[in-house]
Amino acid sequence: MKIYKVILSLSICLTFAAFAQRPTREQLISGSKTTENILDDPFIFSKGELQVSGEDVTSRSAYVAAIEKSDAVIIEYNEEISKFLNSNPSPFFYKNKLNSTISKASGLDNDIPMVAKEFKQGTSLGIVYYLQKLYLYKGYLEGVTRIYPDNQKLKNYLEMVSNAINSYESRDKFMSKMEENYKNYTKNLKLIPARQSNSKIELLVKIKYQEFEKKYKVTKVNITDAAWRIEKNDLGIPLNRKVSVSIAVKNDKGECGLAGANIIEEYQGGGTYGQSLMYLPTDVIVVPCINISNK
Repeated sequence: MKIYKVILSLSICLTFAAFAQRPTREQLISGSKTTENILDDPFIFSKGELQVSGEDVTSRSAYVAAIEKSDAVIIEYNEEISKFLNSNPSPFFYKNKLNSTISKASGLDNDIPMVAKEFKQGTSLGIVYYLQKLYLYKGYLEGVTRIYPDNQKLKNYLEMVSNAINSYESRDKFMSKMEENYKNYTKNLKLIPARQSNSKIELLVKIKYQEFEKKYKVTKVNITDAAWRIEKNDLGIPLNRKVSVSIAVKNDKGECGLAGANIIEEYQGGGTYGQSLMYLPTDVIVVPCINISNK
């Protein structure tokens, strides 16, 4: 009987101990919110995404400022990881999230080669967005490898992204390479020769393009099609006709550039076409002024 009572007492104690180790409702809510922010939908990728828009997309200083904000998020993310681990969390909150964590890291299999490709041929400062994404991955992996310290796949991805980042030395040198690529690209861009002349269309483009891009004045418009491109329906009846134009521009700073646009005239019937309209104008690409001297 005494042995039975001892066994029963021990069983009750173990039951209470097990019950006491179960997370409370408040702990469940708090733990779920934390793991959602750092594992399910890690804020490091959304909040840390590089944000540059409008006229700033050509400003190096704007990208430097955006990178600083993104780096601050990386620090914030790892601070949240530290708080989570310091709370001595139950494995209940994260043990079943390992596969999805590895899956997020696997995005590097595509992103690392893509950054390498753009580094060779990219011509926009905006490409640094993708390099910064590697920094976000690194910050993410530095955090989650502390939660899953024994997982070799996560360690391998961390080593992979660290090596990729180191290969570019710095984001400053990365952006310098984009500027160099841009110069090499633009030095070969020239005004496309005219294949026909139409003073009304040339004047229309000059007026409309300067309304579209107010910082530049149009110096020359070349119609680059020898004849109208006529679009017809299934019955062979014309719908419209189009030509493309190449546009040379110059600003008050003495900078020269190239742009393009299209002209369309809707078919009116009886062999006639309506008013000429400009559409799909492109942004100016700055080039050496000698490149717009085509006659």
